[in-house]
Amino acid sequence: ANHPRKPQLPDRVMGARWHQDGWQVSCLTDGQGSFAPEVFPELSEIECKARLAAAGEADIRTEFNAFLIEGDGVLTLVDAGYGALAGAKGGRVWGLLADMGVAPAQIGRLVFTHLHGDHCGGALGDGGLVFPNAEVVMHPAEAQHWQGSDTPGGRVLAALWGRIRLLDDGQEVAPGLTFWHLPGHTPGHSGLRVGNGLVLVADILHSEALQLQDPHCCTKYDVDPALARETRRRAMDEVAQRGLVCAGGHLLGPDKFARLVAVGQGYAKVAP
Repeated sequence: ANHPRKPQLPDRVMGARWHQDGWQVSCLTDGQGSFAPEVFPELSEIECKARLAAAGEADIRTEFNAFLIEGDGVLTLVDAGYGALAGAKGGRVWGLLADMGVAPAQIGRLVFTHLHGDHCGGALGDGGLVFPNAEVVMHPAEAQHWQGSDTPGGRVLAALWGRIRLLDDGQEVAPGLTFWHLPGHTPGHSGLRVGNGLVLVADILHSEALQLQDPHCCTKYDVDPALARETRRRAMDEVAQRGLVCAGGHLLGPDKFARLVAVGQGYAKVAP
């Protein structure tokens, strides 16, 4: 397929950046907000406050992250942020790309980890498709889950259907970029392995303060909580045991790219 030429990106950090073995990944923080305690229904109010206090936090803070990958000659955007769906809470991905000298037409691939609004809303704008030349990649179970629904995911599917490539676990998005199925949050929820050192883990974590120390803690957004727990534990175990660097859809800054170390029954995030 013919893809737009990759522009020469400026040598500066936009939020946070990782590079290794010819790959460079930039985190684009679309916005930030706070979750209400009821988003984590398994935690009592007392336990929730205790975990927040232990982490030095007053609120269940979160950030909405997308990622720009370069390294194989095609600019790959992983998720597109909220777009106009969340008002002031999100919608910054377009501007961050412009700040980096990247026009929407230069995005050659758009990989969706899943189709919740904070990940796919930015693919559609007032003028229709925001990234007109991008091949779209997602898991088949994700497309099946949202197809025909009156949701941001359903609308994105309808608009992009002719350009979608469906990939399963372990299949290559491109040489060196491997799809990683992480089901539970949604049926087709997936991450991405970049080279040999980085994994993008999408939404296996929504709150560092509440879930790092307790990987069994689920959100009300998890379609299959039991499977989400199993997936989160398996993924975090692999990151910690293999010494990988990870980044995710809701990890907080400034350490967007971090390693995990086992602490008790959970984990702690440490600088890479």
